[in-house]
Amino acid sequence: MLTRDQAVAAAAAFLKSRAHPDRADSVVMLPDTAVDFAYGRTVRFDFREHIETGDPTQAPFSSVVVVPHDGSPPHFAPTFPPVATYMEMRAAGNWPPRKG
Repeated sequence: MLTRDQAVAAAAAFLKSRAHPDRADSVVMLPDTAVDFAYGRTVRFDFREHIETGDPTQAPFSSVVVVPHDGSPPHFAPTFPPVATYMEMRAAGNWPPRKG
């Protein structure tokens, strides 16, 4: 199981090298927002420009990174369902949802 610090570091590496390499210097991790779930940890981040200006156009579209406990790659949480529901569904093996 990952510690909070390990999850934050993994999320930061994902953001700076894969998700937002063009804005790597702007990524600000928010370690106090990390939440532990059975499936993994979630960690929020923001962009420096959004923090400094409050301009909503400078905010990340999705600000939650999921770092699975099983060592699979970090990824963004979907915008729906809510993060806690998504994490419960992943832990139960119910993601992606079955259709019809």
